[in-house]
Amino acid sequence: MSIQSINPQNDGLIIVWNDGSSSCFPWLWIRDHSESKVDLHPDSKQRQVDVFSETPDNSIINATLDQNEKNVIVEWVDHSESCISFDLLDSMSVVKPPSAQALDNGIYWNSTSEIKFFPEMIYDEFMDDGGLKKWLGHIQRNGFVLVNEAPASASATKEIMERMAYVRNSIFGGFSVWDNKLENPDDTAFTSLAIEPHTDGTYVHDAPGLQTLHCLKKDSIGGENQLVDGLAIAEKMRIEYPEYFEILSSINIPGRYIKTDTYLEAKRPLFRVNDEGKVVQVSFNNHDRAPFRLENDLMNSFYEAYKVFHNLANDENRQFQFMLEPGKVLTFDNWRVLHARSSLTGYRQLCGGYHNREDFESKLRSI
Repeated sequence: MSIQSINPQNDGLIIVWNDGSSSCFPWLWIRDHSESKVDLHPDSKQRQVDVFSETPDNSIINATLDQNEKNVIVEWVDHSESCISFDLLDSMSVVKPPSAQALDNGIYWNSTSEIKFFPEMIYDEFMDDGGLKKWLGHIQRNGFVLVNEAPASASATKEIMERMAYVRNSIFGGFSVWDNKLENPDDTAFTSLAIEPHTDGTYVHDAPGLQTLHCLKKDSIGGENQLVDGLAIAEKMRIEYPEYFEILSSINIPGRYIKTDTYLEAKRPLFRVNDEGKVVQVSFNNHDRAPFRLENDLMNSFYEAYKVFHNLANDENRQFQFMLEPGKVLTFDNWRVLHARSSLTGYRQLCGGYHNREDFESKLRSI
């Protein structure tokens, strides 16, 4: 939005927008958010001005519009200047709680038939210019993406992951290769057992943002994979089961991971809702849920709400079912999409790892 005029007042600067609306910005806010090269480092974009010791007491000499550069210039009584862009003023024109630059939650799907453009691409397409942006777009819109015709090697899989960002370290290491024949597996993921729909990392304070999986070797029967859109379930429950939605967005559910010399535990609601009422994270892992107790009536209500989510997540009609095979690399949003696996017999070797959520969001904003 462009600025029609400005009007300095004792309590701040009034901006009159071209649609006739207006906003008033306090003088201290103007000084604090100056984007001049002196006040905001041109490379790091870090604040350089100390408003608590360097700001004149609401005293200005002049405030002008630079319509060519689309900036507002304020000259203070000490002859220093503050410069703020129209874009920043426009983005702050409405008072709202502070939050990071919002990211679109994408398009929810209650079955694969609702996915308009299926999120897949071939390896050569991904490695070309523009491939990463398309890959990120698939994950943002639908919560997952498949890269087909990839080399069936750990090194190629790691290269795919590192095109986005560095691989996150966890209790399982960084980028890893594993199979279902470990003698003492410390997680059901490393067995041949069936695993219900879940998200990873309910036992850590900062759950992994993305997970990548690639089957390198397969001599087995069964082991089909399932994905389900947790955000779609959240919105269904918000509409059809509002009391249960409230319970699952307000009660902290503990998760835990226990092995020799390790005891991890964290807690958060199944639906983490931001201050705008938007579900920003789904955390569900019935395998890793730790013991906890509520007042009896609330505990029973929790079980009822949890059961509704559990049954929706396990509804085969809601799931995308497929088979991980050599050459097919899956990456999904672990804050949105639940993943599962049927039991298998035989041998299977996989590789993969995690990315941090903030690195995924950073790449979306910057690419």
